[in-house]
Amino acid sequence: MSKLSLNRTQLKFIAIVSMVIDHIAWGFVDFYSPLGQILHVCGRLTVPIMCFFIAEGFRKTKDLKRYIFRMASFAAISIIPFYLFFHEEYDYRQNIIFDLLLGLLLLTVLENKKLKKWAKVLLVILIFGVSAGIGGWIITPLLFILAFYYGKTFRQKALWFIIADVVTVVFLMVTITLNNVYHFSKYDWVWWDKTYLLGFMLALPLLYCYNGEKGKDYFGRYFFYIFYPAHFLILYGVKVFMQGDVSKWGLYLGSHVIALVVILVITILTAFSQPSRGQSSVLLIAVGALFYTGGFILEILSDTVEGVHFACIVEYFGEYILLISVVYFIGVLCSKKVPHFVYILLTVISLIFMYMLIRTRVDGYFYKVVDVNREGIFSRPELVYGPGFYMSISYIIFISVISSIFCIIGVKNGSPIQRKRLIYVVVAVVFCWLPYVVKLSGITGGYEIPALGIVCAAVSMYLCLLRYGFLDSVMVAGTNALDHSREGILVYDILNHITYMNKRVEAVFEGLKIGFDLKNHEQLSEIISEKTSTAVVEGKTYDFVIEPLKENEYVIGHMLWIIDNTEHYATLEKVKDKAIRDSLTGLYNRGRFSELVDEDLTKGLGGTLLMMDMDDFKLVNDRNGHQVGDAVLKALADILKTLPEDLFYSGRLGGDEFCGFIRGEEDEEKVGRLLKELAERFEKRIEMLGFEGVTSISIGAIKSSNVRNKTFKDMYSSADKILYEAKMAGKRRYIIK
Repeated sequence: MSKLSLNRTQLKFIAIVSMVIDHIAWGFVDFYSPLGQILHVCGRLTVPIMCFFIAEGFRKTKDLKRYIFRMASFAAISIIPFYLFFHEEYDYRQNIIFDLLLGLLLLTVLENKKLKKWAKVLLVILIFGVSAGIGGWIITPLLFILAFYYGKTFRQKALWFIIADVVTVVFLMVTITLNNVYHFSKYDWVWWDKTYLLGFMLALPLLYCYNGEKGKDYFGRYFFYIFYPAHFLILYGVKVFMQGDVSKWGLYLGSHVIALVVILVITILTAFSQPSRGQSSVLLIAVGALFYTGGFILEILSDTVEGVHFACIVEYFGEYILLISVVYFIGVLCSKKVPHFVYILLTVISLIFMYMLIRTRVDGYFYKVVDVNREGIFSRPELVYGPGFYMSISYIIFISVISSIFCIIGVKNGSPIQRKRLIYVVVAVVFCWLPYVVKLSGITGGYEIPALGIVCAAVSMYLCLLRYGFLDSVMVAGTNALDHSREGILVYDILNHITYMNKRVEAVFEGLKIGFDLKNHEQLSEIISEKTSTAVVEGKTYDFVIEPLKENEYVIGHMLWIIDNTEHYATLEKVKDKAIRDSLTGLYNRGRFSELVDEDLTKGLGGTLLMMDMDDFKLVNDRNGHQVGDAVLKALADILKTLPEDLFYSGRLGGDEFCGFIRGEEDEEKVGRLLKELAERFEKRIEMLGFEGVTSISIGAIKSSNVRNKTFKDMYSSADKILYEAKMAGKRRYIIK
């Protein structure tokens, strides 16, 4: 029976299901009831799984600072939702993401090799102190993370984890028993109250099944982070509703708080995207939206004229930031450079209107009257518009209209990707104005509901950016970048028809067109069928790499990378040549020469092996120096290299010892003529060099048919003995056997 296999995404889904079960039990089920105990035990899977992935994440992350910042950001975002749901139980203590952040910081400190020991000790004590003081789980997650990180095998990790869990539960039992006597804590627990924490160990079988794979991100990489605060808000809303504490004012305020949280999350997600002009423009829009939404929440909460006036200032400050950032955003989106004076002008106009608004209670120019209407379900601002307001609203409408016109022009003239993005932007602009249209219709009773428009616009905008890649500025610039790439990039569908190719492909393979069937191309048909991955085109050597293109796990086509590796192969050939040739003479070295001989003998080709040695070569070096000796060695090598390699190849075994193999030839008369010719040519060559009489060569030759085992080793041994005979017979001669 095969082992159950779980990837990271599957384990995290198990963790959040367990978490929701646990939190439902905390909010709606009596803790001491059998159902409550069962649900809480089921809810223990979350913490171990999350601690396990903190240890894994620390080990595998490529950007630790970014990882810590992400954890800290979502720990901060979760503070209010966590407190709303858990304030009666936890008071000032923090959420589990905060606990996991402490664990991540703990590993960072322990693994930092630059920190001195005393600094590490102080920081570790500080982290454990913070966990004990305000952590949600009080040290326990830190112990789990340490067990999972430092355990060398899963068995060791599990053992240390179990010890930490049992010690924690025993410690709590003792503490609770002492508290029942000395009453040093407000919590009135019984001694067995925390035994359900032993349920943490139920996560170990699941973690044992972890296969190390990431799994598919069904809802995006930040889903698990966002889910944590979001589910608290939902459960809190359900709890308030069931308790009958909900009111229209609460719903009104809550909807705008949710809008603020959504924008904050989008801001953080944008901040985590790749740095680009697109990223900065979206961040500016998000900041403007945060100010506007925050100002409106202040307006809802305000019951005084001063509070309403301040809320209006914050709102309009956000609106003016939005206007400037939208102009910047549209310019980037449409690939148009907006002159700097435009931004300066917009900033000056915005500051003038802000000044009018700040002074309006004195001169009444922006609002003639600022008051609070306390009639109706809850209070709302009572504003009498002045000239400044109408000028401001005209300015806002003007910028919105101009931006929309640019978007419409972009939709008409832009690339397909730009058109899709711009349509989303136009939809977002419509959503922004929709709440005011709804207000004018009278449906809301005169109350403004900007949260509806803000959330819809933010989601629409972010979907545009997420789906069509604006945040990393890749897809708009993609075609241009690909056309300037040094590599050829060709995309073809499952029918092998070309759907895209950059200019580099056109330069390498002339005549290709979009829609062309690659099966009809002699070279490329071999490539896409993976019969070869290298081809020579017009004297250049190219490597080809095929990557599948998938959509929802289905292959919809392929991308073919065409890489010019001519220089690489030339360099490789040089390196290979150096590895098999003697550096002084350029002949094959002993290893390569022996391989060639064995290859011919294995093929049954046969032939005659020559062993050549210079007579009294030591005296050449002693009397004339090593430079002359090297010149003599090169002289013989040059003669050997003049013979056609398909009939004869040669090598230098070392020192003044050379060898050669006459391929397929054993006729003694023909071999003798060749050896005599080699000896005479050598003597003439050294005579030309001015070294007449300094040395000569002796040669021993063995025919393959006269050797029992047809190997280089055996032929070399025989030829070496024959060479010795030639030397003993008086030198400057050859012997063939």
